[in-house]
Amino acid sequence: MEKRSRKLESKVLSTNLMKQMNNIFDLYFNNTNVSVAVIDLNFQVLMVNKAYEKLYGWSNDEVIGEALSTVPSHVIEQVKNVHHSVIRTGQAQSYETLKLRKDGDSFHASVTVSPLKDNIGHIFALVEVARDISIRKMEDEKLKESEERYRNLVELSPEPIVVYSDSIIVYANPAALKLVGAEDERQLLGISALDFIHPDYVNELQTQVEYLLKEKKPSDIIEKNIVRLDKQIINVEIRAVPIDYLGKPSIQLLCRDITHKKVMESIVRERDEEYRRMLKLLPEPIIVHQEGIICYINDVGLKLLGGQSLSDIIGKTIYEFIHPDYHDTVKERVISVVLVDTYNPFIELSLLGINGEKIAIEASSVVLHSYLERPVIQTVLRNITERKNAEEMLRQSEKLSVVGQLAAGIAHEIRNPLTSLVGFLQLIKSASHKKVLEYADIMLVELNRINTIVNEFMLIAKPQSSKFEDKNLYEITGNVVALLQPQALLHNVEINFENKNDVVYIVKCDEGQLKQVFINLIKNSVEAMPYGGRIEIALQRLGRSRMLIKLKDNGVGIAEELVPRLGDPFFTTKEEGTGLGLMVCYRIIEAHQGTMKVYSKLGLGTTIEIELPYVV
Repeated sequence: MEKRSRKLESKVLSTNLMKQMNNIFDLYFNNTNVSVAVIDLNFQVLMVNKAYEKLYGWSNDEVIGEALSTVPSHVIEQVKNVHHSVIRTGQAQSYETLKLRKDGDSFHASVTVSPLKDNIGHIFALVEVARDISIRKMEDEKLKESEERYRNLVELSPEPIVVYSDSIIVYANPAALKLVGAEDERQLLGISALDFIHPDYVNELQTQVEYLLKEKKPSDIIEKNIVRLDKQIINVEIRAVPIDYLGKPSIQLLCRDITHKKVMESIVRERDEEYRRMLKLLPEPIIVHQEGIICYINDVGLKLLGGQSLSDIIGKTIYEFIHPDYHDTVKERVISVVLVDTYNPFIELSLLGINGEKIAIEASSVVLHSYLERPVIQTVLRNITERKNAEEMLRQSEKLSVVGQLAAGIAHEIRNPLTSLVGFLQLIKSASHKKVLEYADIMLVELNRINTIVNEFMLIAKPQSSKFEDKNLYEITGNVVALLQPQALLHNVEINFENKNDVVYIVKCDEGQLKQVFINLIKNSVEAMPYGGRIEIALQRLGRSRMLIKLKDNGVGIAEELVPRLGDPFFTTKEEGTGLGLMVCYRIIEAHQGTMKVYSKLGLGTTIEIELPYVV
């Protein structure tokens, strides 16, 4: 009786427990946020929860009795096999697969299939719990792609990459194998990384690695010497980066072979030293400057400027040593030299030494290179003080020669007004007061004429230093024509002077020097026409800032093959000439930033064209 009572009590407890289990399942089934479906052993849906309806889009009524509606056709066999396995073993199984929604979209899902058993342990249905893992799968895919890209990047990197842990090499890419002369990674893996570091750097590298592992920060780029497998020593740049490799703290070495770079740097240093030595010993003054600041001067240049030490010159502006008259010219030259790859032509300038002494020089510049996009300019100087003195003496000599030849024409020109003056003085003795006043006016005109001729004569004869001023070139040329007209008429030569554009040309010039040029050229033309002729002189504009003075005669001319030699010292086509006059003319025009060209044919005459800049 007691035994039966215990059995009955046990059955009641079991029934109550089953009810509690069912209540718990119902509570979980209806309130969980994961999809739950109860499926019979023939794969047909018995019931689904709200989360299922939300996940798949089907309602409970729509899927009751349906079999495998959420399973894509290509994974149906996989799902059936999982269900059969759960039924056979009685154990729950989990797997990942694709699922279908009502709208036809597919998504990745994590599925767990568990058996439902009755109170005697028989499996009568299956419970399928599904979670949408699309986002996780996308992240996993991205991570996989990232890892693949990183692996390819490391493997295919042209720069050597080595990973070591506890000083033992655990990875080396193909470029690292090539760096140390290995043919197979087995020659490196398992070997101490310190075996490849030059002994002079081992202790230093160990200290740096310990610091990196502690701070977990990448190192700066450091230079080390590496010993290859063939014992050759090479120079490398290394950046050490702390990483976790296979779960262990490790160091990744990013390397770059700079052996060739170091060799080239050594060659450049040697060449730079040779270049500096060459500049230092050159017989011509050399100045190197950047943005107007002197950064180098050789010994000859230092001596030229009167410096005692480099500190007297270096660091100062070039304009401190250039005469103020040439500041604008030098600034224009600095701008123009940047646009070409060769030396620009020599020009004449005046420098100021440390003691204020004026120094005549020629200068030419070239851009050596650009540093931080600012050109570094080398300027070669030539001291032409002695040459300028010699040229000045030559000009004075030429002036004296010209003065002598002008004497006859001037004497003839002065004789006429003198004759008039003598005549009027004789008339005044017996003339009335009214006539005396009339004669006096005429005599004043003649005296002014004599004064003008004498002044022009003195301007040519008197030695003068060069002084550049703004002058009217039309007036300069006209005065010279007026001065030489008498001499020309003695030789039956007519001088015709014309200003084609009727423009006033203001040029920065030394008036005396330009007059000397025009006197020499006109005198040469007169002498080239022994039987008389005509000289045409014209001024005209060339562009916006230059002008042309053209002098043309119809004299005997010069053979074309001799024209290039005109201006050479002591070359002349005249019986008693020296050739120095034309040379002086060329020099004067060059000093005025101009050019002079001669065109001539034997028997047809000569044309001389002078180009000069004019003040706009």
